[in-house]
Amino acid sequence: MSRKRKLDLKRDDVEVRFSNWLAQLLAIMMPRILTLIAGRGTSKTVDVLVERIQEAAFDCAGAPFAFVSDTYTNLHKNVIPSLLEGLRIKGWEEGVHYVINKEPPKEWRDKMYNKMSSYKHTMVFFTGFNFTFISMDRPAIGAGMSYVGIFGDEVKYFPQKRIANILKAVRGYKVRYGNCAFYRSITFTTDMPDPNNIGEHDWLLNYAQLNDKKKILDLIQTGFVYNETKKEYATSLDGKNQRAIALAERNMKRWEERWIKCRRQTSFFWIASSFVNADILSLGWFDDEFEVGLEGVSASILSIIPKLSGVSMFYAGLQERHFYLDGIDYKYIDSLPFGQDPDCRELKFLDPRQPIEAGLDVGNTLWMLFSQTKGNTMRIMKEMYTLPPKYIRQLADEFLRYFKPHGRKRLKLYYDRAANSYKKVGQDVASQIKKAIEFDADGRRTGWSVQLMSIGQANIGSNAEYNFMMELMSGKNPVLPKLLIDRSTCPNLKSQLEKTRTKTHNSRTGVKLIVKEKKTDKLPINRLAKESTNFTDAFKYLLCRRNYLRAVNNKQSQIGTSINAG
Repeated sequence: MSRKRKLDLKRDDVEVRFSNWLAQLLAIMMPRILTLIAGRGTSKTVDVLVERIQEAAFDCAGAPFAFVSDTYTNLHKNVIPSLLEGLRIKGWEEGVHYVINKEPPKEWRDKMYNKMSSYKHTMVFFTGFNFTFISMDRPAIGAGMSYVGIFGDEVKYFPQKRIANILKAVRGYKVRYGNCAFYRSITFTTDMPDPNNIGEHDWLLNYAQLNDKKKILDLIQTGFVYNETKKEYATSLDGKNQRAIALAERNMKRWEERWIKCRRQTSFFWIASSFVNADILSLGWFDDEFEVGLEGVSASILSIIPKLSGVSMFYAGLQERHFYLDGIDYKYIDSLPFGQDPDCRELKFLDPRQPIEAGLDVGNTLWMLFSQTKGNTMRIMKEMYTLPPKYIRQLADEFLRYFKPHGRKRLKLYYDRAANSYKKVGQDVASQIKKAIEFDADGRRTGWSVQLMSIGQANIGSNAEYNFMMELMSGKNPVLPKLLIDRSTCPNLKSQLEKTRTKTHNSRTGVKLIVKEKKTDKLPINRLAKESTNFTDAFKYLLCRRNYLRAVNNKQSQIGTSINAG
């Protein structure tokens, strides 16, 4: 019988944490290069990424690292809040263990190996370890700097050439940090990239070639032994035998050296589905995700590598040229305290002297897109939506807050004719939204005037929309506007346009028509924003205006006449 004493988990100096088996394995390994593709809900950021950040903060005390995101907007709205939440869960507090976007205490600055003239776009830890936050749309933030390592979240949105340029800067301070396990380290996490979606890149799959089975197994085995020696050392501290304590400490440090040596030479690429976190997510979560079938979740949940095929896309003409990344006024963004929501002054191309156009889709949820048309160019600049129990008042309040600084307070609203279905009894949604924008919750005039643009407009069928969008996105019809969509402020519109599929429908005359597949509108509420077709319907109402539809119909009629005449 073994006489090895077990570690008392009820000790005051022992903290018990729970994590899924993959996060535990990665914590045991801590390889120099970690590239992880994992499904939704696997705690990639709040667990895996944060665990490595905390380890690096001690391993490379004082070192400068880069933290990279796709856009600066996403960095502020999603990535950094998730990062801060993960640190909070693991016991690190702002002001005690780190500061963000502000000058750190002098004793922290004295530990920093690199010197900074400004602490904007930075995060500094109590060990002197620090981040510079860089985004693909603002690469100049990190220009001319050298980093000891790099972290990146949702890297499927990183163009390969741009991230390759940033990786060249991961070279700094070898004399000081060359023996550290995190020297020239890479930590990239994301869910499965789908090359069918514009702006998603699958270059991370190439890191699978760096996997060396022997090195990985050696690291895992060494990590487990080192972990056991740490427990033995912690247990020895309970007794008063100084010799036993010294032997346990010496053994632990010997295995720590071996562990660090294995880490420095190991790269680990892994693909995991959301089932690695099944104990936490619960069976009901998976039931909800798979409620309408596997389509749309095979990549995001099961992490199955997608096949390249765009023939089933409803918006098959959508291309990279229809999106732009330079629509944010960063001078304004930089003037805001961290965490404060921006207003419409963040939109570089919004003209405050001109009216705003909006497309609206209604139901038990509300979806709005906002644009302006100048010359022959239409820019879709902002998206807003509500999910139950929020509805008309909440959507109008957010509109009034966001567009409060806008000078010309006139909104042209395009919507489905169904929004006027109950106009005779005064219950049509379009009129209610008009009133909610023109009058605040207390009945006071807001100064806004809303013009309903779709009164009397005929129904826009799904097949007519398909033909119109193919013509519009081709860019060959001079009567139709050039379409530009802001990737930073309309991420859900972009996602829906890419994910919406086609199906065939037999008309009354027996002709097969291409129509929009709508079954994703029945998804669980938390998935509607990215995967339903609601924003695409608002997109349709915004674009399919009478004069534009006539231009397409007239062209098709002329083509038909030409063919008949021939």
